[in-house]
Amino acid sequence: MTTDNKISPGFIRDEGSAAYLRPICLSLAAAIYALIFTGGAIWLTGPISFFVLFSTLWIAMIMLSGKKFKGAGDIVVLVLSIPAGLLFAFVRSSVTDRPAKILLLGGGLAVIALLALWTGMYKTHKGFLTALLIAGVWMRLSFIVVIPFFAMCNDVGDFTDRYNILHSGYIQFVNFTGRLINLDVREFGEWYHPPYYHYSASAVLDLQKLIFPSRAENWEGMRALTFLSSVLTLYFSYAITGFLKMTKAGRKAAVAVLAFLPALIMEAGNLNNDSMGLMFTMASILFILDWKKTGRYTTLVIAALSMGLSVGTKLSGALAAPAVLVVIIAGMIKSFKEKSYARAIISPVLYGLISLPLGLWYFIRNYIMFGVPLTYILRPTSDYMYLGDIPFWARLIPDEIVGAEDCFFRNGLEGDPDHSIPIALLKTGLFNEAIMRDQMGTALTGYILFWLFAFLMILGIAGLIYFVYFSYKNDRCIARLALGITVFVNLVLYLRMNIEFPFACTMNMRYILPAVIAGSIAIGDLYGLFARKIPLAKTILKMLIAVFMLMVVAFYMACALYFD
Repeated sequence: MTTDNKISPGFIRDEGSAAYLRPICLSLAAAIYALIFTGGAIWLTGPISFFVLFSTLWIAMIMLSGKKFKGAGDIVVLVLSIPAGLLFAFVRSSVTDRPAKILLLGGGLAVIALLALWTGMYKTHKGFLTALLIAGVWMRLSFIVVIPFFAMCNDVGDFTDRYNILHSGYIQFVNFTGRLINLDVREFGEWYHPPYYHYSASAVLDLQKLIFPSRAENWEGMRALTFLSSVLTLYFSYAITGFLKMTKAGRKAAVAVLAFLPALIMEAGNLNNDSMGLMFTMASILFILDWKKTGRYTTLVIAALSMGLSVGTKLSGALAAPAVLVVIIAGMIKSFKEKSYARAIISPVLYGLISLPLGLWYFIRNYIMFGVPLTYILRPTSDYMYLGDIPFWARLIPDEIVGAEDCFFRNGLEGDPDHSIPIALLKTGLFNEAIMRDQMGTALTGYILFWLFAFLMILGIAGLIYFVYFSYKNDRCIARLALGITVFVNLVLYLRMNIEFPFACTMNMRYILPAVIAGSIAIGDLYGLFARKIPLAKTILKMLIAVFMLMVVAFYMACALYFD
């Protein structure tokens, strides 16, 4: 991977060249190791096991960030995980001890920060980014320990209800029968979703049965899959920033937000297809950009596989298709200009032959067998979440000041549900649809975090506006165009869904996570602008991001007490 290619003073571009496969494979190996050597649980039972996982992920992020080992001094990064592993082992040995969980979150991040300072990694651009990435992985790992597998999830259901119509029933049906249901999926709730996540989760269960028969139905172990997906989403989002012309300071700010964004952290433990679908969506964008840069057929095949797997995991993965199409057209034009006519023709054909069957076969199957529309999605039926009697324009306006007692999502069971889309986005982006206001710790930290997040999202919107302006004036690169198209398509589809399905649950931020990722990157653009032009604004934004990161940690510490 090339590093720090200067384009103009203050800006860098750091494109990859198919250098993502090694960190991805290492991350996958780490997740499999965690699954196998812990009896099916994602967290580790001893310092040695944790040393293996944490060191593997650390090396993966060093590879991804482009930082290279320079002699024996850098071997200290391997030793980095020993004190963190001891801390993790202590927590696992006293998992019901509240201070242990709090120590896990705060103490682990302190270890990462201190050792990053000790090794001098923070002094280099790549080193600082790597430290942010490993902190993001630590947050995702800690979230899985602090938050039970049945909490802060969407549409998972109860695994004790064998064949329920939610994701847990879908996974169990695939696992126990080895096939898809041969009935109209419209009659089975969440079973209309394409099956790649559910097959993958079933494979995790089978692996557990093979290695640890006594833990054959350890549903918690399936979070090895969502944890891996969440980590790779962070990797891919980081790598996409390398295709943009950003200041070094701006890229650090963007990665800091991405690493600590609760909406992305929660995906590590959400036992449905959201996390895996988002991972493949970001992968499809990353690898098609890499192909545009390198022209390698191997990268094109990986990009096509990513797109097919994205749609085959969740239909919303298709929102990246317009952006990918634009990049492919740009690649064809580039090939024609270089008189590589065969490449210009073969590339889109090869992409389509791989991605279309892989992504669409399940929808075509259901259409042929049962007449299910190709774009069918489940319509909510909960009367207590219905918002159709409120004009849509009124739902676009935050019409109330949110107090400490109301910073969590209102689902309608406690009165009127949240009907303002901006307010619901903020709440679900932080807490999903959980309600934890009945304890002082979560209520207070959640309220502070809510307003910090609100200011950050306002800056994200401003950043996206600047993102478009910057693209027009300075850097008309295909990566910015692809991200801009993805945001536009994502938001249009989100608003259309909320018009057609006016329910409280359809306002969840999980439906616009690609746009949220792009908005986080745009905050980095804005920070870079402030760093060059308005030093006071830069200082204020730096403080906002730093306090936001600290409050995310504080909130999850409070969650450790709440869910104990």
